[in-house]
Amino acid sequence: MIMVVATTGEKVKRLRRGKAWTQVQLAEHSNVAQSTIAQIESGARKQPHPATLGKLAEALRVEPAELLED
Repeated sequence: MIMVVATTGEKVKRLRRGKAWTQVQLAEHSNVAQSTIAQIESGARKQPHPATLGKLAEALRVEPAELLED
């Protein structure tokens, strides 16, 4: 059995796309800078601040723990 690990960035991107939002739209809904979202999604920012994860989770309507890397 192969286990696939999803990064925080991949999860944010998947959830954002599931809402058909651009990064700009997620930034508007979460009050997180679009540049920060881009860094998280690209993997450049591997461990986002817990407050940032909380804002993104609230906007995406998931629990913050759901955004953490598997």
